[in-house]
Amino acid sequence: MHWSEAEFAIYLRRRAQELTRHLPDAQADPGTAVLAEAGLLEHIRALARRLGWLVYHTHDSRKSEGGFPDLVLCRPPSAQSPGRLLFLECKTSTGKLTAEQATWLAVLAQVPGVVARVVRPQDLGALEGWLRGEGA
Repeated sequence: MHWSEAEFAIYLRRRAQELTRHLPDAQADPGTAVLAEAGLLEHIRALARRLGWLVYHTHDSRKSEGGFPDLVLCRPPSAQSPGRLLFLECKTSTGKLTAEQATWLAVLAQVPGVVARVVRPQDLGALEGWLRGEGA
């Protein structure tokens, strides 16, 4: 399929809208809804490491290309489950994606086997279950 630049821009806007929705089974937790983005990021990093995921985060991205997701998580394949590659953009409950972030997430989400999405404080319960392999 070959898209014009205008068609691709429309596709990216629509895909970005889909990616800003919460994880499927997220449960609203008023205690986590106020978690700052940095705290959310650290919580996810610690949780993922405890559950056996490799975790990467660029600490200072000021000289990097804009929009790349905050976290890259990778779990190698095992006898019990296939490998997984996850790109997460951490946002507060009301934080909005930049155009560059939306583009990265939309393009990454098209790669077979890759999961790319926005995660917010209210998504932590669903994300933890997903990282444990529940509903994967």
